[in-house]
Amino acid sequence: MNNESSIWLILRKLRTPLIILNIAHAIPVLLFTLAPGIDNNGQSYYLSFFDAMYIVAYTATTIGFGEIPYAFSYPQRLVMIFTIYSTVPAWLYALGSIIALVQDKSFIQALKMNAFRRSVRRLQQEFIIICGYTDAGKLLIDKINKDNFYRIIVIDKNEEKIEALKSELYMPSIPSIVADASMTEVLRSSGILSPHCKYLVTLFDDDQLNLKISVRARILNDNIKIISRSGVKHGGENLTNIGVDHVIDIFSIIARRIDFALKSPYLFNLLSWIQGGNLHVSKSDVLPDGKYIVCSRGRFGKTIQNTLDKNNIHYTYLDINKEIHEKVASDQDFFLEAGIMDASCIIAGTNDDAINLSIIATARALNPKIFAIVRENELEERSLFSHLRVDKIFVLDQIAALDGYNYIDRPMTFKFIDGIASFDKEQIVSTLLRITDKVNKRPALLELEITHQTMYALAQFLKHTAITIGQLLNNPYRNGHDLEIVILGIKRRNGEFILLPDDSIHIEEHDHLLFATTLPSLEQFTTIVNHYYELYYVLNGVEAQRFKLPWKQKNF
Repeated sequence: MNNESSIWLILRKLRTPLIILNIAHAIPVLLFTLAPGIDNNGQSYYLSFFDAMYIVAYTATTIGFGEIPYAFSYPQRLVMIFTIYSTVPAWLYALGSIIALVQDKSFIQALKMNAFRRSVRRLQQEFIIICGYTDAGKLLIDKINKDNFYRIIVIDKNEEKIEALKSELYMPSIPSIVADASMTEVLRSSGILSPHCKYLVTLFDDDQLNLKISVRARILNDNIKIISRSGVKHGGENLTNIGVDHVIDIFSIIARRIDFALKSPYLFNLLSWIQGGNLHVSKSDVLPDGKYIVCSRGRFGKTIQNTLDKNNIHYTYLDINKEIHEKVASDQDFFLEAGIMDASCIIAGTNDDAINLSIIATARALNPKIFAIVRENELEERSLFSHLRVDKIFVLDQIAALDGYNYIDRPMTFKFIDGIASFDKEQIVSTLLRITDKVNKRPALLELEITHQTMYALAQFLKHTAITIGQLLNNPYRNGHDLEIVILGIKRRNGEFILLPDDSIHIEEHDHLLFATTLPSLEQFTTIVNHYYELYYVLNGVEAQRFKLPWKQKNF
């Protein structure tokens, strides 16, 4: 049905009423032309087809202009009676069919789908298809929409969620449709074959659905990048095998955060900053030594266990959903048997926020000083966990959204984190201090490519001049002030990645730069790299004479 245009769908649905209506009009018209009438002179006359159609038209619609052009003869009045009793019911039937049609869900869906297709076709900017207006989807949309680099298209078969999306009144508007994103035709209608489509993101909680969408998307378009959420052990492997570019494995991300925190709070702090935090090491960033209690089950629990084993942490594992199936998570004796009194940390990681809340409340009642880590499954529960003074809260949807956003907007962050993960403690501290001393404790993070579109003047200079990082950032205006910018990494055109390059490194056209910066310094940097004479002064310390630039360009 979605392949049909609205007009053909209407004609198909109203085929029978339209046939009946046409017959109910055609027969009276024919009879009127055959029935003899009498004019004012007593002469016989016959109505033309136009006059007959005119009379039937106003009679059938109950307007009633009377007997024209002359008073009707008895044969004509018999035809008029027939007309009334045939056309009026036909019109009532047709109107009823029309009313039923406009209330038909499949018809309404077809109209919405056609309007959706038109909205997608009108997009001339690069866009992202997001499958699933989940909490993670909303967070991702908010961040992407704020940057305004990409337009967004949303698919979700839950009508309430799409209505909630529309009520947000995003600017620019977000084309959305209530449909099954795993259907090939829905993906086609969403513009997956368009050259402007750059990413498809599927964030449903259902791993099988994410897999199905990813398979169809990859078959339809081999050029787009696919980001998919996975929560099962082999889900990530399956997604990678079918060509998914980035798998959001939330449990592995949380395990890595805990692993980083156990190794060094500074390493954890750098990872948290990459994913939306700041560079201030707080008390909660330092995980305690001693015994841990892990309250979880399934893959999340196993992943945490593996992390603790890797770091030689002694722990007690409680399959809380299994062992307290008929009890409640506030059973103090159960936790006392598990050794809560001499434990230093408890991890509440079940898939039920109510149980997690109860675990933390009970643990704190028995051991007020215990360090509490909790898995939050629903965003709206954050205030309750904060009320319990939980030390670390891992919000699944927030982690998924930020991980997806980093891959779209600044994929070099993954190489940066992988690189510093191998640093020793002194190097990690040095890296953090380098950023905070030159920028601040909450620097902006962005990735830019040196091209004519993003750094027009710099790209032109690099064709003829060797330029180092230090020349651009260190005391560029000879006033004793450096730009508050730290280059965290450079990715060359050939794929080479340079981690934390020093000031003597030469930059090249098409290099990707990962920045930590302040907005005022970023504005200054943007001005320098996009204006010929500004850049010439920064590089040489003197103003260029007009038309005397290195490549001898005569006009701008």
